[in-house]
Amino acid sequence: MALTEVKHQKGAAISLFERIAGQPLANTDRVTEAIQVRLMRPAETIFDQDEPHPYVYVVETGLIKLTYLRADGEQWIKSFALEGRFFASLSALLPAGRATFSAVAIEACRLERIPFSTLQALVDTDLGWSRMLSNALLFLAERKERRERQFLTLDPEERYRSLIAEEPELVARAPQKDLAGYLGITPVGLSRIAKRVRVEAEARLNPG
Repeated sequence: MALTEVKHQKGAAISLFERIAGQPLANTDRVTEAIQVRLMRPAETIFDQDEPHPYVYVVETGLIKLTYLRADGEQWIKSFALEGRFFASLSALLPAGRATFSAVAIEACRLERIPFSTLQALVDTDLGWSRMLSNALLFLAERKERRERQFLTLDPEERYRSLIAEEPELVARAPQKDLAGYLGITPVGLSRIAKRVRVEAEARLNPG
């Protein structure tokens, strides 16, 4: 069971939202009063697929995987979230909406959870908060578009090399089975690719 406490000082969420907006934000006290801190253990579920869950999360510490669950029980990892990032199921933020994926802690995590209704009220009345939400949605759309392009145009080894170049910390921290699920290959296939890439890197460092 996750421990929950109310957080009343400026924390990770406000800092991240101001970076996304590109400016200081007004009325941040309304957000800080609504923030709950959730402490998650490794392998603990933050929310489940098909669950009503109208919240936005900011990762203060830890690593989370966002997963789709198929009818046969197989998981497909859509993305990861680590320190300094936010996540939410956009479908669950709609009226009467439900999450289209699950969120599960890989590491022990400290998360800040904000009711979307709190953010929506600020977005409706403040230009800075409106800009923040617009920029946040563009960020999510760009990541989704990039991932789609990689799956459609790159083979598994190219996807792995791209992930190393773009997110080396994620590659170092995520379990290999989760990285394999994210890249759309088997753990055995990823192990072979990772070994080949590692051997090439060692050869470049130690020519001859």
